[in-house]
Amino acid sequence: MRTPRLGVKALIVRDGQVLMNRYVEPEGREVFALPGGGQEHGEDQTTAMVRECREEIGAEVEVHQPACLFEVMMDRRMVDGSPIPPFHQVNIAYWCGLAEGEEPGEGTDPDPGQAGTAWLPLDRLGEHVVHPVELARWLESDPSSRPFSLGVCGS
Repeated sequence: MRTPRLGVKALIVRDGQVLMNRYVEPEGREVFALPGGGQEHGEDQTTAMVRECREEIGAEVEVHQPACLFEVMMDRRMVDGSPIPPFHQVNIAYWCGLAEGEEPGEGTDPDPGQAGTAWLPLDRLGEHVVHPVELARWLESDPSSRPFSLGVCGS
């Protein structure tokens, strides 16, 4: 029996923009998602976040407090929609900041299909394909009314 995987995601906001990993589908469509990934056995969440950001955005981050929780259950890849074995991940998104003097760039071990990073304006997230879409809506909403849990998200 498989159990859900635990993931950490970085919410890095600066000057009204959020940092996202950028993916390009085979036909050229851009897809965006938060940096982060699976927590490894024996690794605490802060250590996992620092490692994942180094791998994906090539920058050291400072991890602050949890922002929200969301689950992803899917049987198709986010980028190209190809079938995959059933995937279930519980994600904890943390507010993070770039460490002093750090800027996002090429990571040491980017995700498959990742084509760098991008700063997306928070007030225009709806103009982009952001996964999960529920997270984009959450980021666009009034901070005083944001729930902590987004529940199970589409993809």
